Amino acid sequence: MKTLIGLLAALSVIMLFCSCESSTFPVEAPTVKDNLSFSLDIQPILSSNCARCHYPGNILPDLREGYAYESLMEGDGITPGNAEESELVEMLEGGGNNPMPPSTKLSPVNIELIKKWIDEGAKDN
Repeated sequence: MKTLIGLLAALSVIMLFCSCESSTFPVEAPTVKDNLSFSLDIQPILSSNCARCHYPGNILPDLREGYAYESLMEGDGITPGNAEESELVEMLEGGGNNPMPPSTKLSPVNIELIKKWIDEGAKDN
């Protein structure tokens, strides 16, 4: 009897894991706050994930603190007010010929923060 109960318990656990593996859940974009600040919300993402490669003499734009905003706005990689038309967003989401960062993708929350900042007008605040 104990063997039968143990076998049923093991079978139940296996069925539970198998059913979870085959289930798919819709992936929703993370919710981020409004009125993002470049210096408080965006620059820390760039400093910790991008600036080690993007600096003068290596790869443009220069994404170090104090230089990143002007450098991002000089090119045509950002369309203020429209994240979906911004080349930066395409690269961060892994699209195009030059996905960024090349080694490890940004977290969905960080990508959504950057997109929201661009949609809000890409302000230097």
